[in-house]
Amino acid sequence: MAENFVAASRRYGDDKALRIWRLTKRTHELVRSLVARHGIECELRWNGSDQIAGDEAEWREIAESARRLAAHDARVSVDARTRSATYADDGDLHPVKWVRGLAHAAASAGARIHEDTRVESVTSGEARTARGSVRAGTILLCTNAYTGHLVPSRMRPVRGQMLATAPTAPVFARPAYANRGYQYWRQTADGRVVVGGWRDTAVDHEVGESEQPTAEIQSHLDRFLAEHGITAPVTHRWAGTMGFSHDALPYVGQTDARVFVCGGFTGHGMAFGPACAELAATLLLGRSHPDADLFDPAR
Repeated sequence: MAENFVAASRRYGDDKALRIWRLTKRTHELVRSLVARHGIECELRWNGSDQIAGDEAEWREIAESARRLAAHDARVSVDARTRSATYADDGDLHPVKWVRGLAHAAASAGARIHEDTRVESVTSGEARTARGSVRAGTILLCTNAYTGHLVPSRMRPVRGQMLATAPTAPVFARPAYANRGYQYWRQTADGRVVVGGWRDTAVDHEVGESEQPTAEIQSHLDRFLAEHGITAPVTHRWAGTMGFSHDALPYVGQTDARVFVCGGFTGHGMAFGPACAELAATLLLGRSHPDADLFDPAR
């Protein structure tokens, strides 16, 4: 989930929080299925993930969340010494290889992908680009933080920053999320340590569409490496623009007679993305979906 279950229940209510958790479990099923069906080589590993408390209040929530979700068949264990919970069914993958694998599968199924083709405007049934116009019975906008450039949108752009080191000896067994998800790290299949977050230390600055890393945030990431005795050189630093919604849930559904939207993942695109894509496809086909109300753009 995007946050621990107790926090989600406080925000949305128990029933809705459970529906959200189950939808993220559907993402697991879809990733497994798509990787197997299309032979996608994306370094997929199911090593679990850790939620680590930033303070005593969060630790109480993490422990209680584990207790509640265990009653719904979650494979979870807690460690009071490290004030953490390990969710055994979680995993990680190489996001670029994942996207390329999906693109290849889509193209093999007949989809036509036009890269480096900026959409300049969208009207009902037509997308205009510098290279010409595309007409369609329905248009699905998956432009996340940039959706507001094309249609009215409540998604707001928020910057996230990361770094990656050269390959080094094993340090972390699985991905981890700490301090209410504001800090996160993992070690890749080839041994690189990837660290990101600390946006909460500069909330007012980490907004907008600038994809330039800042010394302020990068210094926190460097400090994390030092605190964990990681001396491998940093090989990459980057920033990216995330689309945030008003309530931390994505917007998926119809916004105009012939326009649908799928975005606003609020920093949790891997948790929500595949299941929300399935929801969007279902709605595009004119079918109902039991979770459509959770993500209705008009909510």
